[in-house]
Amino acid sequence: MTEGRAQSLPPIPVANLLRIAFYAGDLLDEFDDCEAAREDGARFDDVLQAMLARAADRIRLRGFERGYSQDEELTTRPRGRMLVAESIASCAIPTRRLACRFDEFGADTAHNRVLKAAARQLARTSDESPAKDGLRALVREMRDVGDVRLSRRLLSALPRSIATRRYRVVRFIARLIVDSGQPDERLGEEWARRLVQDEVKMRKVFERFVRRYGRAHAPRGTSVGRSRLHWSAAEQPHVGGLETDVTIKHDGAVRIVECKYMREWTSSSPYGEESFHAAHLRQIYAYLARTHDTPPAPKRVDGVLLYPAMDEATEQLIDLGGFAVRVVRLPLSAPWSELTARLERVLFRNNVHL
Repeated sequence: MTEGRAQSLPPIPVANLLRIAFYAGDLLDEFDDCEAAREDGARFDDVLQAMLARAADRIRLRGFERGYSQDEELTTRPRGRMLVAESIASCAIPTRRLACRFDEFGADTAHNRVLKAAARQLARTSDESPAKDGLRALVREMRDVGDVRLSRRLLSALPRSIATRRYRVVRFIARLIVDSGQPDERLGEEWARRLVQDEVKMRKVFERFVRRYGRAHAPRGTSVGRSRLHWSAAEQPHVGGLETDVTIKHDGAVRIVECKYMREWTSSSPYGEESFHAAHLRQIYAYLARTHDTPPAPKRVDGVLLYPAMDEATEQLIDLGGFAVRVVRLPLSAPWSELTARLERVLFRNNVHL
């Protein structure tokens, strides 16, 4: 992807940026497709509350994680390991009790402690929302789970496995809470400002969002991913290959989507004439031509140059060396349902012909 002035772009609504970053996985430790919130309000904390409440509901349906945790107690019925020194120090022996340490199997696991801590912190926000009652109920439901303070150290120590993938939304939200403090609109705007001003990160976030949203919402029989292309059939040393941002395949047809996070989708000549960026056109033409010439030959190959827009969506269809290419500006400031509907049309609309 080519470089653009990310910080010169007008601000993206915080809720939209949160959803985009969530899909992109840029703030997650793993790069999985995740279901983002759709119409859960426009405020930063509103969206976080709705996302966490929905994630907790999904976890509850499958069952909260259970595991072994160590516990100690003074008991008249010893079990586990007897702690003689502790029993003497607590003067428990005359009362016929012993201090014991034992493993207890239950829901008091690291991930559940993080879930409870995140729910409690989000439920403390000043404004009321439908999700807050659910989070308060969740905290009461998890009364047997230990209380912890969220920190980067705690989150980095969480065990990762296939069994804990259902907690990835919880980890994402907990990391945002740690990074922003008590989430509210002001801190949400500060988090968004820092992210948007990071040009390199925002280019990656925009590309990953498009690819992973497309993968999560692709019609049946459609594949969405990346393609590694080569200049010739034979491997040649010192000659790099080509890698697309997004490659969509359906019923023998291929669509190449190149994502360009920059303000302007055209450039000006010394004579004041406006034209599409020549470097971008050359890049996508190389992808289209190489895809067309790579066996098995696809039935149809077309392309999309995708730019962000902060005002109105625009689209123009051009003929690029015999290939149909749409140059599209996607309105990131539009309501989330409108933004995603437009993106799905860009990715999966089939009637692209010159």
